[in-house]
Amino acid sequence: MRYTVVLFIACWLSEWSLHGQKSFGRLALGGEISYDFAQYQAGMIPTLTPALVADVALSRLWIGGGLGREYYRPYEYYTWTGDIVERTEDGRLTPYYISTLRAFRPAYWTALFRLQYRLHRCQCVFLHAGLYADFFSPSTPEYIVFERAELRQAPFREIRRDQLFRLRTRSYEVGAGFNLLAHKFFRLTARPSIVVSEDPEVYTSGPGRITTARMTFGVQFGFRPNWP
Repeated sequence: MRYTVVLFIACWLSEWSLHGQKSFGRLALGGEISYDFAQYQAGMIPTLTPALVADVALSRLWIGGGLGREYYRPYEYYTWTGDIVERTEDGRLTPYYISTLRAFRPAYWTALFRLQYRLHRCQCVFLHAGLYADFFSPSTPEYIVFERAELRQAPFREIRRDQLFRLRTRSYEVGAGFNLLAHKFFRLTARPSIVVSEDPEVYTSGPGRITTARMTFGVQFGFRPNWP
């Protein structure tokens, strides 16, 4: 029932704004931004994923690709300075390792490939399937959160980021979208979807794969190139 209502509203909006978009064009260029609003397994998920996308129409089927960037919440870890202090506890000397708490925001470049099939005579609702290949970006800045923390166990003196995060991950997405607004060669879209992705974190207590519910908002501009 819920999906029927969404379908009806989407088609009504598209009919009201343009009476359908059969003449939108054969090439669409635009951008989109995604966020995961529900998570069903433990693990790290991106906060926002902006992307630039291009799609080509083959009748109702649109084939597209693009490039995006996934941003994560700050990741914190300790490194040992090499110093040790000893404190007396219960009559015994206990060593504490002087450490620095560091943090950075992990980020991934993501290359996407997607298929979208537009339904109804207004072509205002579409089915979506996407594949994402993610590549770790090691260039995000690092900062110090706290210095001279005293730990009972010594962390590493140095840690490379590729020891903390996987260099490559993949994600799979299925969903259904609709036009929020459509006018001639311009449209705003919304797309709720389910995503299954690999956990980017190396040291994780999760199952390794994370299922999330995602919402994506996009803007597209249609073109009519002189193709055969």
